[in-house]
Amino acid sequence: MFDQVIVGLFLGWGAAIPIGAINLEMIRRNLQFGTAAGLALGFGACCADVTYLVLLSLGVLQILHHPFVIKAVGILGSLLLTWFGYKALRLKSVYFNDQPQAPMRIRSPWRHAIEGYLLTLINPYTILFWSSISMTIAVMTHASDHAVFYAGLGVLLGTFSWAAGLNGFLHFTRHRLSKRTIQKINIAGGIILIGFAALGFWRALFLL
Repeated sequence: MFDQVIVGLFLGWGAAIPIGAINLEMIRRNLQFGTAAGLALGFGACCADVTYLVLLSLGVLQILHHPFVIKAVGILGSLLLTWFGYKALRLKSVYFNDQPQAPMRIRSPWRHAIEGYLLTLINPYTILFWSSISMTIAVMTHASDHAVFYAGLGVLLGTFSWAAGLNGFLHFTRHRLSKRTIQKINIAGGIILIGFAALGFWRALFLL
């Protein structure tokens, strides 16, 4: 049991730590809406990783080996990234004030969690990561009847510990950033998200 949790923990860190669209959006939302929003989006991303672990252990992800399916998922994920990037660029400066609780009355933490789940679930890079460790999951699945449960617990601990650590760091350092700096970071984040989306479109149409 313990070794399966540890394996899941490292798999969770492997899925969560690399800098990409998910971490960028989590940072942007923490600075834009507050720590609770960043944590909520991170929790949604964690749940998506656990979902992939379960689906992979059940063999469901084999369907993603079909070229048409992976292209469709890549295009859908890129469209979602484009939407988030567009929303970031359209954000009005009124959000960047000295009252961190005010934005939270506008957007529910559950909405951030759901968007984090969807963004991670249809992220082609997330799919490729979990597909690449299919043999590890296969070994764990046959190890015991509860192997996937323990591994899933480890994945959740790994991904959420990273999300909590990153958001905690931002919580204690964001007061050093001026409103203008946060706004610039938000705009830069929106541009980078659209860049990730463009790269995703290119990969889905020409490489996958």
